[in-house]
Amino acid sequence: MLGRLARRCHNRRGIVVLAWVAALFLVGGLSGALGSGFTTEFSPPDVESARGIDIVDEHFGGVGSGFGGTIVFRTDGGVDDPALQEDIGAFLEDVGELEGLDVVSPFSPEGAPQVAREGPLAGELAFARVETASDVSVEESASITSDVKDLEPDLDAVQVEYGGQLFAEFVPPESEVLGLGFAIVILVLAFGSVLAMGLPIGTAFFGIGLGIAFVTLLSNLVEMPDFTTSLGVMIGLGVGIDYALFIVTRYREGLHAGLSSEDATGVSIDTAGRAVLFAGTTVVISLMGMLLMGLEFVNGLAIGAATVVLVTMVASITLLPALLGFVQERVEISRWRGLIAAGLVALALIGLGLTFTPALVALPVAVIVIIAGFFVPALKREVPRPAPKRREATLPYRW
Repeated sequence: MLGRLARRCHNRRGIVVLAWVAALFLVGGLSGALGSGFTTEFSPPDVESARGIDIVDEHFGGVGSGFGGTIVFRTDGGVDDPALQEDIGAFLEDVGELEGLDVVSPFSPEGAPQVAREGPLAGELAFARVETASDVSVEESASITSDVKDLEPDLDAVQVEYGGQLFAEFVPPESEVLGLGFAIVILVLAFGSVLAMGLPIGTAFFGIGLGIAFVTLLSNLVEMPDFTTSLGVMIGLGVGIDYALFIVTRYREGLHAGLSSEDATGVSIDTAGRAVLFAGTTVVISLMGMLLMGLEFVNGLAIGAATVVLVTMVASITLLPALLGFVQERVEISRWRGLIAAGLVALALIGLGLTFTPALVALPVAVIVIIAGFFVPALKREVPRPAPKRREATLPYRW
């Protein structure tokens, strides 16, 4: 059954690819039009810690259980200057008037310990404690942070700094980009072919793109935390490359055995494709087991991640055979232009993941190499391939 499906996708490759592209644009456009329903507010179960938070909310208005931060003041002239204390006090009063925010001034009786009285900065350093109510969301806290900084007065010879969770600036992680850069390097070294490297990555991208679009739609029906898409991309990238890697490897083995592109595609899906189907189904079932935890936001995570894995698995057994139909025997061929460009792209991605901005110059250089490859004879040449060894001479066999 899988073999017949693979052959049909191989022979009708144009229709299959157009169908995937159309689905990506249709679902993506629909999710963009309807918007997302991701949330940053989670409802904890009825446990002791949750009941403790409710008690704090009831008696103290939520103060003490939200996002906390500090506003630090430092001046060589000393913080005990009455005029300076008046200016700082007026600023902190304005901050305290912001909705959902509580401020403890270092010049109040309660905040007296917040003035440095010992050490090298004695009398020169003071800080105010700032805290939000427990019902303030992440988005609202970010807005509060901006409002507080807008209220900051221009104080002569006073250094004002912000710290703590409330004022922290979160930089989105680039771990997926870094992993993709290393994946390019590893796949090129493993396959010795740029096309063979690109097929698993391209298939994974299609699966992730359509999967995330479905997850965005589902977020309007199921409570999902805002980091569901990040989890989906992380898992989808891993399983997508892994599943396609199995199939491409078996496809190349079929070509080496003298099979035609169509037959090699059918055999690869009928063998490695079965393993992919089993592995993907196992992952989906495992993720759905999180539903037993009884937490709404965990349920959303499970459904979102399982959706991406399911779509990526379907892409591996339908879209990939169509792409193999376009590539055919050329999967074994690499030219210097493609190899150099792939290395430059990997360098740029790794640099982006490590926030090393100069490495991004490799991207336009890669484009130049690709274009020059059509005119420069040296870049058109095929990369020499080592002759295959007898099985008895390979390291795994001898080991």
